[in-house]
Amino acid sequence: MYDVVIRNGLIVDGTGKKPYRGDIAIEGDRIEKISNSIDEKGVREIDATGRMVIPGLIDPHVHEEWICLIDGTYEYCLRQGVTTVVNGNCGHSIVPGPTEKIIDYYWGNGLMSTKQRDEYKKSFPKWNDFKGYAEAVQEKGSTLNFVTLMGHGTIRWTVMDGAHNRPPSEDEKKEIESILRHNMEQGAWGISFGLDYVPSRYADIDELTDVAKIIEEYDGVAAAHLRHMIGIKEATEEFIEVGKRSGVKIQVSHLKSTCPEAFDVALNAAKDGLRVLVDTIPLSTGHCTSKSRLIQFVMAISDDLFSKGEEGVKAALKTKEGRETIKKDAYIFAGDKSDKFIINSDIPELEYRSIQDIADERNQDPDECILDLLADDNNYTFWLGGRIRPDFPKNGHVQSIIDNPYVCVGTDEILGDPEDPFDWYELLRRGGFPIFANMYLEKGVPYEEIVRRNTSMVAKHFGIEKRGELKEGYFADISIIDLENYNFPSPDEVDYKKPLTVATGVDYVIVNGQLTIYEGNLTNTFSGRVLKKI
Repeated sequence: MYDVVIRNGLIVDGTGKKPYRGDIAIEGDRIEKISNSIDEKGVREIDATGRMVIPGLIDPHVHEEWICLIDGTYEYCLRQGVTTVVNGNCGHSIVPGPTEKIIDYYWGNGLMSTKQRDEYKKSFPKWNDFKGYAEAVQEKGSTLNFVTLMGHGTIRWTVMDGAHNRPPSEDEKKEIESILRHNMEQGAWGISFGLDYVPSRYADIDELTDVAKIIEEYDGVAAAHLRHMIGIKEATEEFIEVGKRSGVKIQVSHLKSTCPEAFDVALNAAKDGLRVLVDTIPLSTGHCTSKSRLIQFVMAISDDLFSKGEEGVKAALKTKEGRETIKKDAYIFAGDKSDKFIINSDIPELEYRSIQDIADERNQDPDECILDLLADDNNYTFWLGGRIRPDFPKNGHVQSIIDNPYVCVGTDEILGDPEDPFDWYELLRRGGFPIFANMYLEKGVPYEEIVRRNTSMVAKHFGIEKRGELKEGYFADISIIDLENYNFPSPDEVDYKKPLTVATGVDYVIVNGQLTIYEGNLTNTFSGRVLKKI
C-alpha cells in the first residue's frame, strides 16, 4: 500500500510534453510510480478527475525569508500551487549575518517596520551564516521549500560597515570573497544584486563581475534587480555583460513588459550561449503601504536621507530644502497623482480619493499635498500606482515576450507585518501564477509550456535536483489544480480592504510527500525544507 495515490488526473509533467491521463503513487517524500492505472491502494486516495496534476510551482523571486520564523504557513503561495520559493532577492538577504546587523540592514532598506525590527532583535535566534539560518528555519518549520540567495547589498553593508559610495578596499574585497565562499560551501545558491538600492547601486560593473566570478565557480546563480535609473534596456544590457564577463548563470528579475526590447536582449544572450532566466510580474497594481513604512522607504531610496533615518525624513518634511530632496529622490511619488490614493485613513472622507483630488480640494500643488499628508499627525494607508501599474500594464505582454521561452513568473511578493496586513502589500502579486496562466492561455500558449516555464525550467537553471518534474524517484512536490477555477480577482474586482486575498482553484498541494492543502483546506503541515546546493 502506498502513502498517497492520485487517480485519474490530467498529468502535466513539467517537461513541456503534452498532458496525459494517469495515476501517481507517493511513498514517503518521493514519487514512487506513475502509470496509466495503478491497482495498489493508498492510505490516502485523491480523485483528480477533471483536474490538472502538475509539479509544485517554483517562484524564483520572493522576499519571505523573515516571516517563516514567525509563521511558516505561506498560504498565498500554496493557494497558487507554489511549493518552492527563492528568497534573498534584490540584493537583500537574511544571510550571512550576524542576525542583528542583518535586521538593521532590512530596516534601513524599508523592508521591515521599526516595530518588526525591535521585536525580531528580541525574539529571533542568532546566526552568522547560511547553515545557522537553515537550522533556525528547519526548527521553526515551513510549508514551503526554500532556496536562499545571498544579497550583495547585505554583504557589502556588513563588510563596509554601512552604505558607502566607493569601491571596497582590497581588504574588504578579500572579506567579501571569504563570506561568499564560506556560505556557498554551506549550501547557499548564489548572489542577488539590488542595483537600484543602497548600497548595491554604488557597485560598478567591475565589482559586480568580481563577485559573479566567485559564484560561477560554484555553479551558482547571480540574480539582479536592474539599475533601472539608466533605462530598462540599458540596465538589462549591463547585467548581461556581467554574465558574459563572469560566465555565471544570471537571472534578470521583474523585467518590465513596457520594454519588450529588454526581453529581446536577454533572449539573444541566451541564443549566444549565456545561461539566462527572466522573471516577470505579469500584472501589478500599485503598492499599498502604511504611512510609517512609506516614510521609511523614502529614507531607504534617498542617498541624502539614508544615513539620517526615519527622524531625518520627518525633519526633512518640515523644511523647503528637505522637501526638495524628497521630491528629487523619491521616485515612488513621481508622475500622475491621480493614480495615487488613500485606502485607509483616520479621516474617513479621504478614503478612496486620489492625491490629485485631495490637492484640488485644498487648492494645493499635488506634490506638496502628499508631503503634507506624510507630515501630519494622521494615519493613512497609501495606494501608490493605482489599479494597474504603468510599468506592469494589463495586456502588456506582447507576442515577443510571450514567445520568449526563458520567461517565468517571479511574484516579488513580500509579507509585511503579519499583525498588520495593511503595513505593506501588493495584492495582484499574491495571484501572479494564475494571472500569468490565464493571460498566456488566452494568447494560445499551451498549458504544458506555461507549467514548464514555472517548474522544470527554474529547477534546472538553479540546479535544484529532483524537483520541477513529475517523474518516478523525484520529490513529491505536486499541485492539483481545477484550471477552470484557477484565478485571482481582476484589478477591477479586487478589494483593497482585504490585503490577504488569495488565489482560487488549487484543491490539493503536496510538499515532500505531505499534504499541505487537502480538499481545498490548509492542513498546517510544515513539510517544507531549506534546500542546499551541495
